[in-house]
Amino acid sequence: MLKHVSLLMLDQMLFSSLAMPVEMLETAIARHRAVNRSQTVRPVIETLGLEKRVTPLGGFGIRQDRLISEVTATDLILIPALWRNPRKSGAEQREILDWLTSRHAEGAAIMTIGTGAWLPAAAGVLDGQATTTHWHALDAFSQRFPQIRLQRDHLLTQSGRIYCAASINSGADLMIHLIGIVFGVDIARAVEQQFSPEVRNPFEKRVFRADAPSHADEEMALVQGYLHQHWQSSLDSSRLAELAGLSERQLLRRFRKATGTAPGLYLQQLKCRHAREWLQSSDLDITEIAQLCGFADSSHFVRTFRQQSGVTPGQYRKQVRAKLFSVDKTQTDGHS
Repeated sequence: MLKHVSLLMLDQMLFSSLAMPVEMLETAIARHRAVNRSQTVRPVIETLGLEKRVTPLGGFGIRQDRLISEVTATDLILIPALWRNPRKSGAEQREILDWLTSRHAEGAAIMTIGTGAWLPAAAGVLDGQATTTHWHALDAFSQRFPQIRLQRDHLLTQSGRIYCAASINSGADLMIHLIGIVFGVDIARAVEQQFSPEVRNPFEKRVFRADAPSHADEEMALVQGYLHQHWQSSLDSSRLAELAGLSERQLLRRFRKATGTAPGLYLQQLKCRHAREWLQSSDLDITEIAQLCGFADSSHFVRTFRQQSGVTPGQYRKQVRAKLFSVDKTQTDGHS
């Protein structure tokens, strides 16, 4: 359970890179406490720095809750984006890097936004691992840290307990993913719906994961590949068992062990993932989307989609398209 969150505050940081993730986290905490009324433990969220006061970009000062030297245990460290060259902002100060190294070795997860990835890189905890950073700093990062596998084409990376987002907007995707890990998928969905779902795509679809694939069962990987290719079809357990060279009972047990879910539910998740894309980007009606996704009828589609996404297809479309297709009245006034 998440007990302590450290917000690392640095001079010349982009304060906005922490604001949204922290607001999303606070929303998740509040919802978790509302759902689990018997649980009174609330994670402590503190701002930390080398000095009691830092000056972000913009010139206003922020007073810290504690100095980093006073925090010897934490569960999650959020590192903000830095303005321009991180080296010039003092990001490589030895005290900060040693503190990051110690906390990570003790089990803390690290989340970085933009050029904030410079800190765990300089601390050495990303050596040999994959990471990403802001596009403006890609070349400088690559030159400074040749031992790190920089992912230039990915906005999100995960290497063990280190999560990196290349931009402030990607940081929202990353925080939703972490909320799902800590508080569960239902709360993550609720927070996502509250914080502009139309601007984000699933973390699992966009991330470069250093540990992918997540299991070493080749037969189940083959089955997963088949499901991804035939996601519009109905589940054919006998065909999957034949493909894996197993009985249907053995297939179910092995698939659950490898993926954490049953083949049928896995296929439903794939169908709903594609349905979300059509709901957002097309004018197809619900019945048409249900048919395209291989559901027996629209009622089955609506029921399944609600179980997977927390809202009906119609509600989801309304949420994600409210801003995408809004009309600017100032551009239409006076025109017939």
